[in-house]
Amino acid sequence: MAGPSPDPVPTAQPGTAWLAALADGVEEMLWVWEAGSGRIRYANPAFEQFWGAAALQDDGRAVLLDHVVAADRERMRQARAHVLQTAYREEYRVSQPALGGRLLREARLRERAFASRSPGGEVLVTHVARDITWQFDTTAQLRAEISRRTDAERNLSDATERLQALVATTNDALITIDEASLVIDWNNAAQRMFGWSRLEALGRNLTELIIPAAHREQHNAGIARFLREGTAVIFNRRVETLALRSNGQEFHAELTVWPARAGERYSFSAFVRDISRRKAAEHALAESETKYRTVVENVNEGILVTAGGRILYANPRALALTGLTEEVARSRPFIEFIHPDDRDLVLGNHLRRLRGEEVDNHYQFRVIHSDGSVRWLEISAVVFEWQKAPATLNFLTDVTQRRLAEQETQAALARERELSELKSRFVAVASHEFRTPLAAILSSVELLDDYGSRLPVDERKEIVGLIKTAVARMNGMVDQVLLTSRLESGGFAFEPAPRLLPQLLVQVASELDQAHPQASRIAMRCEGLDATRLVDAQLLRHILVNLLGNALKYSPADSPVTCAISADGERLRLVVSDSGIGIPPADLPRLFESFHRGTNVGNVQGTGMGLHIVRECVALHRGSIEVRSEPGRGTTFDVQLHAPATAA
Repeated sequence: MAGPSPDPVPTAQPGTAWLAALADGVEEMLWVWEAGSGRIRYANPAFEQFWGAAALQDDGRAVLLDHVVAADRERMRQARAHVLQTAYREEYRVSQPALGGRLLREARLRERAFASRSPGGEVLVTHVARDITWQFDTTAQLRAEISRRTDAERNLSDATERLQALVATTNDALITIDEASLVIDWNNAAQRMFGWSRLEALGRNLTELIIPAAHREQHNAGIARFLREGTAVIFNRRVETLALRSNGQEFHAELTVWPARAGERYSFSAFVRDISRRKAAEHALAESETKYRTVVENVNEGILVTAGGRILYANPRALALTGLTEEVARSRPFIEFIHPDDRDLVLGNHLRRLRGEEVDNHYQFRVIHSDGSVRWLEISAVVFEWQKAPATLNFLTDVTQRRLAEQETQAALARERELSELKSRFVAVASHEFRTPLAAILSSVELLDDYGSRLPVDERKEIVGLIKTAVARMNGMVDQVLLTSRLESGGFAFEPAPRLLPQLLVQVASELDQAHPQASRIAMRCEGLDATRLVDAQLLRHILVNLLGNALKYSPADSPVTCAISADGERLRLVVSDSGIGIPPADLPRLFESFHRGTNVGNVQGTGMGLHIVRECVALHRGSIEVRSEPGRGTTFDVQLHAPATAA
């Protein structure tokens, strides 16, 4: 703004060089220009530092106007246009140029300008300007700080009001005491919780108000220790304890206590929460869990909780089913306890169940007990949440005995079917094999009855011989049936005794000579039979008689039958070979079954019981039997029996 009019322009006096030296040392910017030419005559260092040397090239009348901000530029142009008539004082804003790495900035200048005459009579215009930007910056900062503090005070007031409202309305009791345990603050929740009004509580000793008698000494000792040593156990953490209502009732409370220091004195504040309902619920839950755990741990079913391929929980019955300890059961994947043949089934069902796919929830599988035995379990499983994660609840029932009973039932049914088949085959064989000798007997008796007195003696003897042969044949078949029955019913036992085998073989050969007209075709070879051996003579006789009899029966009358008997160590080996009709491959699997006969026997008589008797006798003698045969080229039976040598 414009100032008062200056005095008339003074005339410069000689010897004023000291004034220029003085201008060079001041902080204000000073520059002088000629009113006539506009040439700048002088500018002090402060001017050049602020504007730079290039500014001195401007016309004095318009010097630096282009740096004045647009809002102030016209006012300054008018002031300078009339400076010869009227001195002025103005404040205006300029854009300070970027010089020497300095950033471009906006500055505020306070400037005085006036006209004067030089010693030579020239009119000069002098400008003196000061940078007052800092004054406005400081003022702005001061105002900002005042505003900030005002806002902070307002916010603090609001926060205090909110805190007071929060303390008054919170559900937790807020209590503050001094170093002597006297109550200095007591909110509305404390009134409701403990039954003492604020007026009743203020100034009272907290120990007498809310602390049960059993804990008062501990409370006082804790306060005293903190004041003395600066340490405490319960400060700044949650603690559960018992508290006392005004009516003398004790209840469970949770409190958080913290100390606060004001000057040389301490106060202690606490938030107190009534947790009696929670404690009652926890107690009820604990009792309920105890009851359920008692039930779960004593049921007759195994109960498993599995997740992530591992056992998370196993009741005692489930552990007993596998013989595992709880530590072992939890430490290994549950699939390891499953029988290898059932692992794919169990794991597949488990994974599909977790994926929500439809799975049969009742099925049976095997587990391996710790003692190595295998047990059958039946499972019923459902998916549920265990500790906030999907898991499977499995109910296990031991069905081993049931499976064994089912297997025994199936075996019994199989035996019944086999016996039924045996009966059918026996009836078929008996009806065929018994009919032939009976027919011979009947026809012979009829001949004797009708023509007996007229027949020659030789013919009568022949007919009687036929009857005897037929009867002997029938007796032989009956003996085989009875022998088979005794073997299957356990009527035979292995009863070894020391025997010289050559003597036993002579007896067997004699029996065959009497029973079979072609026994002379048998060629016996013996090796290593000098020692006495433990054998069951009756079982050995049945083996040899049936094998040699079949060899004679199913081979041509002019072909040899060989019987090689040897002993080595504790084994006795019998090899019977013939060159007969052989055994078709299809008949080999059923060769030793009762009443089974080869499909190629034709009209050769037989009951199909001989080889069955041989197998049972070999088994009783703790031996083995093998057969090699080719249809049309004969059969070889290789029998090995346990027959250790005895001392002479």
